[in-house]
Amino acid sequence: MLKDYKSTIFTLEHADNVDVTTWALPDGAITRLGKGNSVTMTLSPDGTLLAIGSYLGMWLYDVTECKPLSLWEVGTQISAVSFSTCGKWIATSSWGGPIKIWDVKSEKCLVELPRDGSGGNTEFVFSPKRDWFAVGGTNRSSNPDEKLYCSVEVWQLSDNLQENTNSNHPTRKSLYVGTNPLAFSPDGKLLAFASPDGAPEPFNTDGYPVIDGRWLLDSSQVVVYELVTGKHLTTLDGGKDVSSISFSPCGKYMTVCDRNGITTVWNVPTQPVSELQPWHQYKVYQEINENDYHCISYAPESRLLSTVYDGNNGTISVNNLDNNEVLYQTSKETGPYNPDYLHGTRLAFESENNVHIWIEGEDQLISLGHIAGYFVGPLKFSLDGKALITTNRFDGILTWDITHPNDPPEIFKPLGRKANSDGWGERYFSVEVSAEGRCFVTSGDESSIRLWELGTDKPIASFSIQAEVSDVVFYPTGNLLACIDKNGKIYIWDIATSEIYDTYTTEKTHTTPFITFSPDGTYLISHSRQNSGQIYDVVQSKPLDRYSSEDNIQFFAFSPDSSQIWCDWRGWNSPTIDLWDIHQDEEVLEIPKPEWWESKYIEAFALSTCGQYIACSPDSWTRDGYICVWDIRKGDEPIATFELTEGVSSLVFSPDNTLLASAGTSGAILLWDLTPYL
Repeated sequence: MLKDYKSTIFTLEHADNVDVTTWALPDGAITRLGKGNSVTMTLSPDGTLLAIGSYLGMWLYDVTECKPLSLWEVGTQISAVSFSTCGKWIATSSWGGPIKIWDVKSEKCLVELPRDGSGGNTEFVFSPKRDWFAVGGTNRSSNPDEKLYCSVEVWQLSDNLQENTNSNHPTRKSLYVGTNPLAFSPDGKLLAFASPDGAPEPFNTDGYPVIDGRWLLDSSQVVVYELVTGKHLTTLDGGKDVSSISFSPCGKYMTVCDRNGITTVWNVPTQPVSELQPWHQYKVYQEINENDYHCISYAPESRLLSTVYDGNNGTISVNNLDNNEVLYQTSKETGPYNPDYLHGTRLAFESENNVHIWIEGEDQLISLGHIAGYFVGPLKFSLDGKALITTNRFDGILTWDITHPNDPPEIFKPLGRKANSDGWGERYFSVEVSAEGRCFVTSGDESSIRLWELGTDKPIASFSIQAEVSDVVFYPTGNLLACIDKNGKIYIWDIATSEIYDTYTTEKTHTTPFITFSPDGTYLISHSRQNSGQIYDVVQSKPLDRYSSEDNIQFFAFSPDSSQIWCDWRGWNSPTIDLWDIHQDEEVLEIPKPEWWESKYIEAFALSTCGQYIACSPDSWTRDGYICVWDIRKGDEPIATFELTEGVSSLVFSPDNTLLASAGTSGAILLWDLTPYL
């Protein structure tokens, strides 16, 4: 069974200053590269702590000392975090899991609030006196036929949650039709939240409001309730999909911003009215740009600030709306990594390889050295085994020095983001390491494919295309380049002349297809995780007639001499992993899958360079993952089985077979020591 990593908090104090790359590792792993793909982050009200929710867990940082303090809920994908106004409590949630409220100092979970599994994108906020706790969330969908939860819950909290008695347990006082964002008034008497325009009366499933999915495409109104009485005070126009709501510190104004940057300020009545009625509109600010994401907040002295993520150039700016003054703007490209917008004079955001905090009036950013994770594709080791090279379609080629796992990866992305574009101009498909140790990278946009040598600023060659490309591979001997487009058409180019060497269309269009050359370059496989593949003889320019997509073969890897191929027969729920002789058209070896894999197909596969070891991981939609390693000379039982708190998407052996690298659903990379098993 898996160790219960999910219930632990790993701290610097407990670790005796140990390197954080070894915190809370599963048995057999020796280090972790990256700290998990970030989802959300928030500063404590006094700015001394930063909580970063990730697919690995929640990291807590001391901002003053610029060091990590602890790693909470390891193995849990943290979707939202929020501090109480006093900073003594913090709330966390995972995708569809319960919301937990913790005591920050003691690191004790005070209470768990149930949350229906359908409520994925959750936001929550404490009232100023932490006597109320509001939770909002829904799964927004473009499917008009889908029924979705759309609820805002309000819980009443006791100040003595830590006593853990029935009388102190939170009580759910209200349940409304609504969604994010949420905001309490400074006196804690009012709650405002977004609501879909024209939403029908909900019906209840397990006590939660459910509405038609089509109403969730735009939350274009804001509703305000009085907490003690539960009275609906007003419904206000929120523009084109509400992005943020904020009350002024004085309580006189409530401001609403939509996704286009139109910001509306409303007067808050001094006395509640007896009947539902509109509030008086005080002021409107126009900042229309559909490519930007806008969030408004008030500074302590009631200055109204707008924080904007510019979708064209990838920068973040903080602006004073009253005088159009730009208080801060990032100088380099960042990403919309769910920055903490809501503290007025402080801003936490993530760049490619760090997390930064801007404080108004300070000359320099505070940088925490937080190396985020990346969802990567295939992994490659350098020839000396000291570097691990990974590919991310949009973040570039990442090179990790595994002898210094705390260092950030070097990122190769020569063309960067395409200016004035809704998307990224360059995608990075693959990296190959030649016999001389040189690394070659393939990339492309909507009109061309490029071949680079890692670290150079000009491509070696460029090739024109007509359809969106799914994958590109470099020929083992270095003179050909092959790509497959979304229609299943394959192009093979001569690199020296940039002319087409061969082209053909696979017999069945794949979903997100991939291609792989055999080690000697004789064969090219086209395959995907969803559909069966096809083997093409590059030398004779024809597909092998003995293999068809109807065979439901999932191809994994060629043997070192290219005469055999590891595969799985997906459609039959095959209990074995098979080694197939291409020329003889017969099976030469079977490796039984562990019984506990049941009927799961293989998600990740790796073959050692010597051809004697294989590593596999089954498909897993849960937080529990497995890696099995076999020595094919020693029988049917794995020589090693590793258990993880995440699924595995990619595997690779080091050149000397003593290490195994795995990339998983947390966005971090794990290195496993195979020495005890060889």
